[in-house]
Amino acid sequence: MQWDTSSGFSSPENMRVTSEITTACVNEKYPAPVVQKATKKYFTTLKRRSRLQTNNKLPDARKKQRRLQRKHHEQKEKFSAILQIEYMSSEESAEESGEDEHMGERLKVLLIHTLPWRNQSVNEMFQSLDRKTARKRTPRAAEMCRKRVPWGAEPSSPYGTTAKLPPSCPAWAKVSDC
Repeated sequence: MQWDTSSGFSSPENMRVTSEITTACVNEKYPAPVVQKATKKYFTTLKRRSRLQTNNKLPDARKKQRRLQRKHHEQKEKFSAILQIEYMSSEESAEESGEDEHMGERLKVLLIHTLPWRNQSVNEMFQSLDRKTARKRTPRAAEMCRKRVPWGAEPSSPYGTTAKLPPSCPAWAKVSDC
């Protein structure tokens, strides 16, 4: 019982192997959909590894993967210092000028007040986290979330941010003139 990585996951011989694995592994802890998803991911990994071995590129691919993991780990450690409430932008509810097609009422939005002392790389990191969070939302959760709008994109609000620079702020996280 072994997958044929030269053909696709849905080929008849690979589906037989997948079926045997699924039958052997399914229980209360691991339902069939979980096992099927895991087997497909494992097959994809085997197929990629086989292709890299055939082209003699496996050592280079492993080297690249280790470098990317190291870079990710370094960034994670660096930014973990600023993943605290005092480094986050403030938000304010407002109404957008458009109307909701379904309800016929004004749309509620959140105005985002970016902290003036925060460095551009920190702003980009927080935006990246917001995008990742948005991608993981279910369609229903996304529908219920308010649209987030940068402060300058809405009619000007009388309220700005009053957040002060935290004393423990690393030098790389703030703009140079702070």
